Amino acid sequence: MRIGAALAFAGVLLAATTADGALAVRPAVLAWDKSGVLRGTFSFRDAMDDKEVKKRLANGLPVTVVMRGYVYPNSGGDPVALTAHTCRVAYDLWNEVFLVIENGGKSKPIVNMTGVYKRCTDMVDLPITDRAPLKGKPQDYYLAVKVEVNPVSQALLKEIQRWVTRPLGVSGSITAGDALFATFVGVFINKQVQSAERVVEFRTASFPP
Repeated sequence: MRIGAALAFAGVLLAATTADGALAVRPAVLAWDKSGVLRGTFSFRDAMDDKEVKKRLANGLPVTVVMRGYVYPNSGGDPVALTAHTCRVAYDLWNEVFLVIENGGKSKPIVNMTGVYKRCTDMVDLPITDRAPLKGKPQDYYLAVKVEVNPVSQALLKEIQRWVTRPLGVSGSITAGDALFATFVGVFINKQVQSAERVVEFRTASFPP
């Protein structure tokens, strides 16, 4: 599937679980680049394409979107790698532009919601992991994605923002050997605790190591 087609198709899907509680599979393009880094292209526009989120933005209130992508083995067990992306957007009522801060960087003016989606919810060639943590057979892994809009836990948000703004390695992923990894493991799917004002969860199809 072409990247553009994948994003267009994914953008109209709602994040839902199947009847047995499993994560719905959402279209994505996952491919290894020449340096051995797994990169992903996928979208979760439905996280922000919500009446309450748009109302908040229209009133000039900030909206924070946090995405975490966990690499899981199909055979089960704990995730072996993690990637993340953060975005803070607020509408400047005076200048009539959206001010977007991506991964703790500098604020950038965006003229419309299409531009906001591209910055905040359309992941294009996102670094996910290198090959080292993935030791298995072809199609042994998948990416499970959790998107939170205005996370409740400010401490967790602070940790994620600290990680995404640090000097990154080859892929920018975090693996089980990293001290921060344990902070994020175990908080992926927690139906008992409200983690954010809005949550979107899905997974990709399997990919080879």
